[in-house]
Amino acid sequence: MLCLIPARAGSQRIPNKNIRSFHGKPIIAYSIELALDSGLFDKVVVSTDSDEIGAVALAYGAEYHDRPVSYSKNDVGTQAVAVEYLSTLPTIPLVTCVLYATCPLLQSVYLAAGLNQFINSTGVDYVYAVGEDGWQDVGQFYWGLTTSFLIGISITDERSGKIVLPDVVDINTMDDWQQAEQLYEERMK
Repeated sequence: MLCLIPARAGSQRIPNKNIRSFHGKPIIAYSIELALDSGLFDKVVVSTDSDEIGAVALAYGAEYHDRPVSYSKNDVGTQAVAVEYLSTLPTIPLVTCVLYATCPLLQSVYLAAGLNQFINSTGVDYVYAVGEDGWQDVGQFYWGLTTSFLIGISITDERSGKIVLPDVVDINTMDDWQQAEQLYEERMK
């Protein structure tokens, strides 16, 4: 199985968000370490338009895919980024997980639970993480059939499942960042 971590350089609300220091290391390092330590993946790849992010990815044990600039604009979603990378592979994996670069609170038990739900759900193309309200996408991960990515089935399609995650933060603003830092500190006590 493949884990793809999209991490473009151009975050507008939090400059250099994907490599900004979060409790002593680049925030993307938490996602890379989680994926590698989970034992769920044959390959962990960071797709980025930044040599600096690529160097961090390599330093923490992931592979680095040099994403074309045309796939690094604000309006390009993670599914398109995944398709761009998957299209470069000579052999595609059966299942792909897109793991976000800013998931320092995500625990491997929930990543594995998402995979289990995906495998055990009949007729779904994807399973993605939602908050405790059961509805809001929390920007942590989604599992999908690689062929569903490649033929353009959207994660918002009615055949997508959801897994509820407690105590995670979708980091888009500095307020989100500070909330994530506070939750992380509470966990580490």
